[in-house]
Amino acid sequence: MPESLYDLPELVTLPGWADPEMLAKASAFGLVVLLLATFLILRFLRRVVVKVVLVAVIVLLGAGLWNQRLELRSCADECSCTLFGQTVQIPLDRNPRCGSG
Repeated sequence: MPESLYDLPELVTLPGWADPEMLAKASAFGLVVLLLATFLILRFLRRVVVKVVLVAVIVLLGAGLWNQRLELRSCADECSCTLFGQTVQIPLDRNPRCGSG
């Protein structure tokens, strides 16, 4: 049994340019997109049940994205960055200790 909801198997290898800082910024952008999608759903959909289901899905996605974004802020200090179970390479200028090992 996984220790947390975010312990996912590593399915892909993220490229080297996908460092923790860039992914944190991309996560913030993703949160803005989710807010925009929520606004559009609430504005244009007429069926209440569909609205509630879609907004609930967006809230769950946003909570997961927010949690991962917070973890990306400090993971370079521990040399173990992941984004939804996918390993993130830490640049040597961010933490030189992560390169040796």
